[in-house]
Amino acid sequence: MTGPGGPPSLAATTPRSHDHLRQRLPTPLPVRVVKVGGSLLRHQPEAPAKETAAQVRSHDSLLGWKDFPAALSSWLARQPPAVNILIAGGGEFADSIRRADAAHGLGDEAAHWLCVDALSVTARLLGALMHASVATQIESLASIAPYTCVLDPAPFLRTAEPLLISAPLPHTWSVTSDSIAARIAQHLAASELVLLKSCLPAKGVAGYVDEYFPIAAANLARVRCVNLRDRDFEECLWASQS
Repeated sequence: MTGPGGPPSLAATTPRSHDHLRQRLPTPLPVRVVKVGGSLLRHQPEAPAKETAAQVRSHDSLLGWKDFPAALSSWLARQPPAVNILIAGGGEFADSIRRADAAHGLGDEAAHWLCVDALSVTARLLGALMHASVATQIESLASIAPYTCVLDPAPFLRTAEPLLISAPLPHTWSVTSDSIAARIAQHLAASELVLLKSCLPAKGVAGYVDEYFPIAAANLARVRCVNLRDRDFEECLWASQS
């Protein structure tokens, strides 16, 4: 509004201008880290309660399931808006390294880094299956990533993870891609970590996640377990399994 012979009134124009700017500013999307299971638990209710984690882990892989791309796309479409960061498990590549270590005594350190290298391969495989970009730099991931991308965690594990304030992940078979995904979710302050597998946790049966996972995931905001093979994508919160 303009007074007689005077300049425009700032009181009348400034609030409207600021409201307009606030409407134009984008709201940052939350980050969702999605671990895509490689080696998965085979749900066998008849199995002995004391069966070891190695015995109950299946060689079945979501990445080898022909309906996997369609199922993952359908599940993603049902989720609230977020930057989805997909992390592939080691699958049969990691299983082969585990068997070689058992047979030839590779040692924890060598086996660990061979498995980390395998995650680079499965990341590229997942990217090809989902027609998604594969990112290798984690620091600016949440701001530069498309709504869905695949992360190759190997560079982070080799350079950044050992320098974090929290204790680095052990280089033993107690840590698999489950704990690695949890560490990345913590580093990115993700709103949640989702474990996509072929079933939900079964009470009394060990091996759904690796041994270190309860420690790696202790400070996460939320952990969801999802059965991607289920038509309705049955799920539960990890906290309910404690």
